[in-house]
Amino acid sequence: MTTKVNDLNNLSKAKEVVLIDDNNSLLVNVADYLSLYFDKVHTFNDPKKALKFINADFPGVIISDIKMPGLDGMQLLEQVMLIDPSLPVILMTAHGDITQAVDAMKLGVYDFIEKPFEPERMRESVNRAMEKRSLTMAQRYLECQLADMDAIENRLIGVSPAIVRIRKQILSLAQLDVPVLIYGETGSGKEVVANCLHDFSPRKKAKFVALNCAAIPQDLIESELFGHVKGAFSGAQQKRIGKLEYANKGSLFLDEVESIPLNVQVKLLRALSENVIEPLGANESKAIDIRIISATKESLKDNDNFRQDLYYRLEVAEIQLPPLRTRKEDIVLLFEHYAQTFAKAFNIQWPGVTQQLQTQLLSHDWPGNVRELINIATRCVMQCKQDLTDLTSFGASVNFDASNESLKESVEHYEKALLIDALRQHQGNIGAVLETLKLERRTFYVKLQKYNIERSDYLADKS
Repeated sequence: MTTKVNDLNNLSKAKEVVLIDDNNSLLVNVADYLSLYFDKVHTFNDPKKALKFINADFPGVIISDIKMPGLDGMQLLEQVMLIDPSLPVILMTAHGDITQAVDAMKLGVYDFIEKPFEPERMRESVNRAMEKRSLTMAQRYLECQLADMDAIENRLIGVSPAIVRIRKQILSLAQLDVPVLIYGETGSGKEVVANCLHDFSPRKKAKFVALNCAAIPQDLIESELFGHVKGAFSGAQQKRIGKLEYANKGSLFLDEVESIPLNVQVKLLRALSENVIEPLGANESKAIDIRIISATKESLKDNDNFRQDLYYRLEVAEIQLPPLRTRKEDIVLLFEHYAQTFAKAFNIQWPGVTQQLQTQLLSHDWPGNVRELINIATRCVMQCKQDLTDLTSFGASVNFDASNESLKESVEHYEKALLIDALRQHQGNIGAVLETLKLERRTFYVKLQKYNIERSDYLADKS
């Protein structure tokens, strides 16, 4: 169940406790102790009244006795799981036994504490449960934000500063109709960016034509780009229109542009300089009106295998795509999006990202970037797995070591993402951000400094 969550205190600072026990003396003593460490402790000696108070947005943990008149702790647990199965419930009893503990675990209890207990034992359990709840609430917030995003944010998903800047770059460059060179590692989303540059430009009603230059044999790439007339060479049995002509009035995306042979680079430079093409075997030139968007995973400047005059023609503007490992704020959001998309397309029940899976995702280096993440998300849904170390049925096993990042670090990644998203939504307006997140100004600035967030990156007039 996904609900709308609106403020930071309900997201990354789950600090409330609902305490239920028909023993008023114990209720008061435990509440007094827990109130030293947590923001609010709501006490109830009637479990039915507690159930009316609890909802799916509750930012905290439920602690309940088992032996109570009217409605016992096991029945309460069942009711809480119907409200929100991810709400952590801690049960305490003086009559606990193994059978009862096993039954509680099957129902989804977070922890089972036997009376009498050491206060520190209770506090440690509640602390762990609070961290779990914080992750759940933060994930729900990001899902809601994703559902509310506009078109470009649905296609370039993320709340990291790098992705925010790239979206702004795209919307600005899309209107300028100049050649753009996109840099990025394999799988980082270069073609997605190229598509956005076209779809948000005045050329959007014309064709977007993509060509992977590395996938075309060197002796055929000239014909692929410029086309040929019948009989132009052995095997040319009919006329063929090249990609440059086919993309007329639209955009041509040259992926792995560094793979174009030097002799073809010369002809491409002339075509782009004069806006004309000459198909192989033809005697007449044809005028073209296209926008060139190219992409590469290596530097073309001072590259001996790439003409520098063509490089300067292609790089009137550039976009640098960051690798996924440098924008951890986006990893879980991207994973959940692609997993849910695949699950919905094939009518597969996908339970969502667990705490363990989040930790694994954030600890992985993602050498294959977003393409690798999509692959792993798809495999998780196909196999109905929530443990990346167990994905062995579809190809080689995957080595995910989840020990590199603590739960605390995972929570911090979410908190950073929430702050960034609020700054983006309100274009750096501090007053609006403080109102949205229900934060004090001093706390807000402390968090900006902690996470090295620059407010200036999100100002309305920032290009």
